[in-house]
Amino acid sequence: MEVENQSVILVIGGASGIGEAVVRNRVQKGDKVIFTDINEKMGQRLESELNQTNTFATFMKHDVTSWQETQNIKINVMDQFNKIDTLIYSAGVTSQKNIREITFEEWSFTFNVNLTGLFYSLKTFIPEMVKRSGGNIVIVGSGSAITGSGGGAHYSASKGGAFGMMRAIADEFSERGIRINLVAPRVIETEMLYKLYPTEKQLEDLKNKIPIKKIGTLEDTTNIINFLESSSANYIQAQTLIADGGRTYLT
Repeated sequence: MEVENQSVILVIGGASGIGEAVVRNRVQKGDKVIFTDINEKMGQRLESELNQTNTFATFMKHDVTSWQETQNIKINVMDQFNKIDTLIYSAGVTSQKNIREITFEEWSFTFNVNLTGLFYSLKTFIPEMVKRSGGNIVIVGSGSAITGSGGGAHYSASKGGAFGMMRAIADEFSERGIRINLVAPRVIETEMLYKLYPTEKQLEDLKNKIPIKKIGTLEDTTNIINFLESSSANYIQAQTLIADGGRTYLT
């Protein structure tokens, strides 16, 4: 089934956090949304909830560190819709550890999810976009790639790799109609934030470091993602948009 008049959006890592917020927002706008996540229970629950409101959302279980599973997602998407207009990569893991505490297993797992999974997804879906002479990609990165804070060295390094990959893909595929940009959120109200800063005092101290004295919301990030993949941003390419209330450059 091909849906010519509706955008087909694939959100990888869409069962929680920023990815979930994007899924909820895009189905409300009438898009056909496919979202994947390794957490099958959360994904199925979200799919069931959304489809009770006459919207269209399809969940597929997906381990982003598996090349074969990523291929299976592509087969399912193309069988159902024969196209993909937008890819949003929101899968990510982190932990607040210093270099002495990070184990080799944690290093590998973080890179496998945050960077290798991204590589698998881009390598899989960009050729499908090229066949249709275009598509939009938005990577959910992190300000930690710039500052080195907000997570361990494993997290910052993996997110820095995503920044480099974004630029390389833009260099290679801009003339083929592919637009790719990255949003770098810092201090957004997600489950990940509350794991890193579990006490009220830690959150208050964090908020006081932000020039506008406000912790970002999921809506703040979703609005930026929507803008970057929209026609309003047609002249924006290979950019990192930091969503941080001014924290990175003003403090």
